[in-house]
Amino acid sequence: MEFTRRHAIGSVASFLGLSAGFRTTEADDLTPIRVGTVSTDPGMQPFYARDLGFFKDAGFDANVAILNNASNIVAAISAGSLDVGQASVSPVALAHQHGISIRFIAASGIYTGPIGNTILMVSKKSTITSGADLSGKTIAIGILKDLTQFEASTWIDETGGDSKTVRFIEVRISEMPAVLEEGRVDAAVLIEPFVTTAKTTAKVLANLSDTMGGPYIISGWVSSDDWIRRNPEVVKRYAAVMKRAGIWANAHPKESADILVRYSKIRPDVAAAMHRMHYAEGSTIDPVTVQRPIDLLVRYGALTPFSAKDIIAAQ
Repeated sequence: MEFTRRHAIGSVASFLGLSAGFRTTEADDLTPIRVGTVSTDPGMQPFYARDLGFFKDAGFDANVAILNNASNIVAAISAGSLDVGQASVSPVALAHQHGISIRFIAASGIYTGPIGNTILMVSKKSTITSGADLSGKTIAIGILKDLTQFEASTWIDETGGDSKTVRFIEVRISEMPAVLEEGRVDAAVLIEPFVTTAKTTAKVLANLSDTMGGPYIISGWVSSDDWIRRNPEVVKRYAAVMKRAGIWANAHPKESADILVRYSKIRPDVAAAMHRMHYAEGSTIDPVTVQRPIDLLVRYGALTPFSAKDIIAAQ
C-alpha cells in the first residue's frame, strides 16, 4: 500500500475520468468546493449534506465525486484534483512519511464500541476459535499492509497465535464470503455491508476494532496543507457541515439508510440490517484517536513513529 507521487498522477487520471459528480447548485455567490468520497457508509456525509441542503445553507456549491478508495482520494488531493476528501489514517500517514502534506480537518466515522467496524470471520463449518488456531493459516484481506491486516495480526498474537506464520492474501471484499465457504481461505477480514451479507454462510470470530485499545478514527476529512492555508474560513465551514451531517445521520438511521441506498450498491434490506457507521459529533479531532492507528502501523513495521498532531490541521 505504498503511497508515492506516481500514484497521485494515476489517481488524478482516474478522477478526471469519473462522471461529473453531484453538484448542489450552480449559484454564482456560493463557494465552490470539490469533494471526493467513497460509496460506503463512512463516506456518506457529503450526500446527507447535499440532499438535506446543509451545503447550500453553509454557502457551498459542492461537487461530490465518488472514487474507488481512500488512497486514490489522498492522491487526487495531493495532485490538486480535489479540495477535500474522505480517508482513513493509513493512506494519510503513508503520504506524510513520503513528504506529502495531507492533514485531517474533521473527523468522520469513529469507533467507540461495542460493535466492531473491522470483523474477522470464518466459515460456519470452521472449528477455529482463537489466534492459536490461525497460526500457519491463510487469511483474506482487502488490501495488504493496510490497517485491517495489522488489526488481525494483533488479535492473533494476543490470543495465542503467531501472525508471522499467517499468509495474508488480497481478495476482493465482495468475494470473501464465497472463498470462505469454498475453503480457499481459513478466515477473512470484512467490513460492512459485507459482514451482514456474509452471515448466511460465515460467522464472526472476532471484533478486530477492539485491538486499538480505545476509540479511534475510522475515517476523516482531509486536505492538503496548501489548500488549508489558503482557505482557513472554508475549512471551518466544511467541518461544520460534516459535523451537522454526522449528527443528523446518527439520529436518523432509517432516513440516512435511504440515502445510503441511493448512492451505493447496498440493497435496502442489507442497509436496514447492517451495523451503521457512528459519526463523530465533536468540533475538534482528539489526537489520541488518530495516534492509535498510527501506533499499530508502527508496531508492525509499516511506519516509523511520529505524532498524530503532524497530520491534523490546527483546530
